[in-house]
Amino acid sequence: MPKTSLFEPSAWPNEHLTVANLGHATLLINFFGVRVITDPTLFERIGVSLEPFITVGPKRIVPAPLSPPELDFADLVLVTHAHMDHLDIRSLKALPKSAVVVAARGCGRIISRLGYRDVRELEWGESAEVAGLRVTAMGARHWGKRWPPFGADYGFASYVLEKDGYRMLLACDSAYTELFGELAHNPPQIAAFSISAYNPFIWNHANPEEVWRMFVQSGARYLVPIHWGTFHLSREPIEEPMSRLLSAAGALEERIVLREIGGAWTLPGQSMTHARETEAALRESPTARDANARSARGR
Repeated sequence: MPKTSLFEPSAWPNEHLTVANLGHATLLINFFGVRVITDPTLFERIGVSLEPFITVGPKRIVPAPLSPPELDFADLVLVTHAHMDHLDIRSLKALPKSAVVVAARGCGRIISRLGYRDVRELEWGESAEVAGLRVTAMGARHWGKRWPPFGADYGFASYVLEKDGYRMLLACDSAYTELFGELAHNPPQIAAFSISAYNPFIWNHANPEEVWRMFVQSGARYLVPIHWGTFHLSREPIEEPMSRLLSAAGALEERIVLREIGGAWTLPGQSMTHARETEAALRESPTARDANARSARGR
């Protein structure tokens, strides 16, 4: 399968925070010199892995921009939960075993037998540090069974990454929740949220309008949409989530970055002062006003 883009991660400067969208929930991040991969899905299919090279399950609509050998520099792999489109056995097997893996509760039972030497499970509120990057787990409104409705119930977690005063939220798949509003007192510069699979799974996956509300509540400046445009996993048209998200953002749509799979984006240096500059504008967006009105009526 041909590549969709030709960016070169080894050329990314370590003095910046750079993020690339490799499709679905897989982000490649250079977090000021710490190379991070999230929920890696790097092959043509996700699903049940049949040794050694076959996977039975949904097929990618767009090819992975980078292959596993091009990711052999990874320092950290983050796994939010055990669903097969997030904890992909074949992809994890292909990544360097020198990387530290941070995963939600119970996921280490699956990952440890793949050859990784350092696998750390985090409960909500717990933290780990890898090469100066602090990773703190927090909640979401989701679930973790790998073989629903049977089998073990694994944990699920969102992560807040922090280094040198910069913060990024990697939200686990989630239905609408006000939980991410807890970050607003010290908001991240970037928040990554899943934006699809809401039809018919709205009880586990927020729709785009709800995602925008959670983003606003988090206080983040930039929104990185994930979990879209890569696999057909639900009923909504493949292009609908992004279109609805942009409509929800309205005049603030420039806050939505990385709108294409295979793109790379670097955090602008002036973002350290983002909270004071944008808080009022974000809270005055139409979707935010609607959310505040609904909240007031509920009190």
